Parts: sequence; C-alpha cells; structure tokens
Amino acid sequence: MLAVELSAVLARYRPRLVKHVNEIVKHVNPVGYEELHETAFDIALSTGCRAVDAFFISCAKETNSILISSDEVQISNARKAGVEAYHLLEEYNKLLVKLRKL
Repeated sequence: MLAVELSAVLARYRPRLVKHVNEIVKHVNPVGYEELHETAFDIALSTGCRAVDAFFISCAKETNSILISSDEVQISNARKAGVEAYHLLEEYNKLLVKLRKL
C-alpha cells in the first residue's frame, strides 16, 4: 500500500518531492498483508468500515501506533476498534501535545 501511495505522489510532484520521499522511506518499517489480514478482518466485522480503512486501522493496532487521518469516518472506526486516532485538521493542536510527549 505504501509503495502505491508514494508512486502516486511521485507521479504528481516528481522532481520536487523525490528527495523528501526517499528520506522518509528510510524511516519506514513496512508491515505485510499477511501480518494484518486477520486483525483487519476482525476490525471490518466489528466496525463495518471500508476494507482499506480496516487495513490502515489494523496496521496502527498491530504496531501500537497512533492513526492520523483527515478522514472522519476512518477516525471514528479506528476509535471503535480501540486505536488511538486523531483527525489532522480538527485535532491538530491536541495531536501536537501528544506527539511532544512521546
């Protein structure tokens, strides 16, 4: 999923962002489909969320991470699944406080 998303970004902003994307990727630890499938399945059943959201929520849950999104539905479903989640636009200041504590 990450490779697909980064490819889409590069296609839109190519020369300007390639350097930044390459730097970010150095700090990314990919999680495979097999590792997320069962948890994503359970999350989809318990929340009724979209499949792609179930995988993002599953990834946050399996890696004990915070989910940050601009998708209100995804945030709501993440919280239903017991994942700490923040809406980037509406909870930016609250999120900054949380991140500074880490």
